[in-house]
Amino acid sequence: MSRSNTKTDPRGCLRLRGTAWLLALAVALPAQACGPDFPNRLLDDRAAVLQGLPEGTFLFESGRLLQVTPDALVEGSGAPDEPPRGHDAASLAYAHAAESFHEGSFVAARAGFAALLARPADQQGDRGLAARYSLARTLRVLEQGPAAELEFRRVREAVLAGAADPEGLGLASFGEEARLRLEAGEAAAAVRLYAEQAARGSAQGSTSLLLVARQLLDDAELRGKALGDALVQRLLAAYLYTRAGELDAGRIDALLDEVEAQAIVSFDGADRLAAAAYRQARYDLAAALAARTDSALSWWVRAKLALRAGDTAGAREAYAKASQAFPQGEDWADGVFYTDDYGYGPFRPRCRVEGEIAILALQRGDYVEALGFLYAGAEQYWEDAAYVAERVLTPDELKAFVDANVPAGTAATPAADDAWVSKPHVQRLRELLARRLLRAGRGDEAMAYFDDQGLAESARRYVDAMAASTRGGRIARAEALFTAAGIARDQGMELLGFEGDPDYANYGGNYDLAPPGRYDDQSNWIPEPRKDIALPAGLAGADEATRLTASRAAPFERFHYRYVATDLASRAADLLPARSQAFAAVLCKATGWINARDHARGEALWLRYVREGAFVPWAGDFGYSCEVPDFPAAEKRLQFERMQALRHAVNVAGPWVLGLGVLAAIVIVLRRRRRAVG
Repeated sequence: MSRSNTKTDPRGCLRLRGTAWLLALAVALPAQACGPDFPNRLLDDRAAVLQGLPEGTFLFESGRLLQVTPDALVEGSGAPDEPPRGHDAASLAYAHAAESFHEGSFVAARAGFAALLARPADQQGDRGLAARYSLARTLRVLEQGPAAELEFRRVREAVLAGAADPEGLGLASFGEEARLRLEAGEAAAAVRLYAEQAARGSAQGSTSLLLVARQLLDDAELRGKALGDALVQRLLAAYLYTRAGELDAGRIDALLDEVEAQAIVSFDGADRLAAAAYRQARYDLAAALAARTDSALSWWVRAKLALRAGDTAGAREAYAKASQAFPQGEDWADGVFYTDDYGYGPFRPRCRVEGEIAILALQRGDYVEALGFLYAGAEQYWEDAAYVAERVLTPDELKAFVDANVPAGTAATPAADDAWVSKPHVQRLRELLARRLLRAGRGDEAMAYFDDQGLAESARRYVDAMAASTRGGRIARAEALFTAAGIARDQGMELLGFEGDPDYANYGGNYDLAPPGRYDDQSNWIPEPRKDIALPAGLAGADEATRLTASRAAPFERFHYRYVATDLASRAADLLPARSQAFAAVLCKATGWINARDHARGEALWLRYVREGAFVPWAGDFGYSCEVPDFPAAEKRLQFERMQALRHAVNVAGPWVLGLGVLAAIVIVLRRRRRAVG
């Protein structure tokens, strides 16, 4: 499914706390712009989705190089050499030593921190841990590496033994010790310490691992010493899978050649390396590496390779295994954000895999199955799920799916005044169905799927008005049509709007992702007829195009419900006396509803009033200043016009009736005479 236009959506920018997070995001994740949310959509380019393999995120990968048991070593509030929190003797002693450190008097600083630590524990106040951490840093500056390492380890031991650590010094000590090892040329030892730090949630640890990976790739000698270490192998594999954009293609190939030459069977992190090889179009290497493990990512790579080989059945089997192997809640965005085709939000690989399975289901014509997979990942791919639900399934197929899988009451409704909280996807799909049924004239069925009480009440008024428009006298029917028209205009987005094109109820109608037109070479906008979705050859279901045509908005115009409202009002005018105030008022309202959207249609309504209607004082501001239709007066006007018509008929027909009566009398008299003569 493709369009030639850009796409847009509303979540804004993430607020981050602390410079560590800012630094980590700056170097460990792709750049992201602020503004409307650009949706993640798989069905816009199905072929590219099936052929491509998403890049992972280094923040996620680096935090999982090691598995650790949660402990007291956690991220804290900041560095240890902040201003003291009191004026007790220990705090003042610490401050004096810290000042010496910042002034470059490292010998004096070492003496000051050591003196504070020499005091009994109950006389160190709350600065004992900070003093030990700062002493270790001072020893590092004084090139007393072994002593510094010992003190950093003692910091961690103290925290694990129960020492208060609001500044997170125990976790930070991993990074400081790793720096010592790296300066000594011991890259593998440094990677392990940084991985310990990152595994406990430290963004600084992840950032450091990224810098080490870059250093290893730049320094062949350092890499040669460390490449035999399994953790280093996993780090480099993760880097190539998540940060290949930092390297040119030739350099990536050279690195893959180096790995391939070292015997593939011995390389740890083979699945990540297989993914990197696949993205580099090294398909034979990718296949060899993916065959080494049964991890979720390996099965995903195998599915891609099977599709390339034309083995659809093999691809489906590999996809199924990948879906089962990925944990349900695994999020490669790791609580921050992810850029997949410049989209905001989580990136759950299982959802992506199942989205690709849905593409294959669409290709086979298994549309309900496709919706099932896409709806399971609706948090990430809601627009794709909505497309299948709204444009591909029939109303009855969607109703059966919702009844079976999305029952009422399965999700709470957000507070009505909270504009930043999106409705749960359960409610969104149910309301999408309700709007489809309402558009199809199945109002009574639709009512069961409006979970929002306010919407349900408005929908009920619309349904009742449409029903009333089919019974009773002309004026009553006209009033019912006008009532329905007003509801359609005022709440059409919520009651009748398409979730996607052309109304985009998904965004409250604020964005048009397929504007009808194009820009020329001079950036001038050239209007064109609105185009519906173009389906991809070979990847769409056999009757998917037919279903699209059947489900298209009528008319296929932006805010199509405004046209619906205008047409209902025009039908109401058809039932009203043309010389009544109500006729003019109804057409005036309809003109105002459509004029800004479709001036030609608004002009036609105005001209109809001019041709047929009676003068009203507010006609000079027609479409902008309208009176409320006076339907009781229209009823009186209708009765008056009927009486006038009857009188006119009598006046016109009277002489003919009299003449016929005289003629009839003459005929009767003549017949009687003939009988008498006979």
